[in-house]
Amino acid sequence: MTARTRKINKKNRTKHMMGNKKNKSGKKWITAITAASKTLDKTGSITKARTIFRKQALINARKLFGSVGEKM
Repeated sequence: MTARTRKINKKNRTKHMMGNKKNKSGKKWITAITAASKTLDKTGSITKARTIFRKQALINARKLFGSVGEKM
């Protein structure tokens, strides 16, 4: 006896090909202000929060505009 094959209609085929996009979410950006406020709450140091703020702002700028010394 041969195995039964399931007929794939258009609805099931598109679900299979597209996948479940609801569960896939991209990485969320960490704003510089959020990173600095978390550091300030954790350590209580304004200087550490300021350095974290500048580091995160630089990371976000590199994500948007590319590396600082990059030539085209």
